[in-house]
Amino acid sequence: MRTDAPLPLPPLNALRAFESAARHLSFTRAGAELFVTQTAISHQIKQLEAHLGRPLFRRGPRRLSLTADGEAWARELRDVFGRLADANRRLRARPAAERPVVAVSVIPSFGAGWLVPRLGRFLSRHPGIDVRISASGHLVDFAVEQVDLGIRFGHGRYPGLVVDKLGGDSLVVVCAPALRAKKRLSSPADLRRHVLLHDDDRDAWKRWLTAHGPSGVDPSRGTVLDDSRMLVAAAVEGQGVALARRSLAIDDLAAGRLVLPFPTIRALRVEKAYFVVAPRRAVARPEVRAFLDWLKVESAELRA
Repeated sequence: MRTDAPLPLPPLNALRAFESAARHLSFTRAGAELFVTQTAISHQIKQLEAHLGRPLFRRGPRRLSLTADGEAWARELRDVFGRLADANRRLRARPAAERPVVAVSVIPSFGAGWLVPRLGRFLSRHPGIDVRISASGHLVDFAVEQVDLGIRFGHGRYPGLVVDKLGGDSLVVVCAPALRAKKRLSSPADLRRHVLLHDDDRDAWKRWLTAHGPSGVDPSRGTVLDDSRMLVAAAVEGQGVALARRSLAIDDLAAGRLVLPFPTIRALRVEKAYFVVAPRRAVARPEVRAFLDWLKVESAELRA
């Protein structure tokens, strides 16, 4: 039996979490640096310790310190991730003749439902700039990923980055005009006769129905689509009545593909908002600054 087979590498995310925690001697500060929770950092480090079969930290009631093994791993990883960041900066430096590029990370629903339909207006104003859109729900590590700015739906806590609020959002009841004409839908009580469309916020209909008081409407029934843009598409096709994010339904409402069956009922505000985030070095580039300025102007409708 061979004994010289290479050992499997530990998970990269766990190594990244450990390197940050070892540098700060704090799970909380590591979480802030990597845009994840302190619990997520703790979980990653426990996973790494299980993989290595040895403890890397001494966990005191108020103090975190490295074991001898932890010191050794931290020393090596500090150099590894430092060289990786240097390589990222060096390899991404473009020749002077190359066209400027803005790389954008955006959550898929907002990318498809709001950003892409408006992107042509930016390109027509800035024909010399190329844009690369990456639709992803994960939080970008700007130190190692080839992304200049990210658009996120959250609470705005992104330490170490330039953060601009694009606008808030709200939940509105929408349906296809043909559906409203086919089946009576003039008051919330009429929802008993309709299919309710849900996205991944399964409590949204319950909150809306509680606020507006119709009895006899079961908020748990209906069709579930775990992407908010798919929810809007299903409503356009007349598959039911949706409680949709206004930002994703705004174009279909303007075009008449959707209607508000209860136009006098106030929209239900959501706690999260849309933010654009970027490292300062990216914002210093003219093409990134131009895209950021365009986003702020374009998103005025979200602040209305």
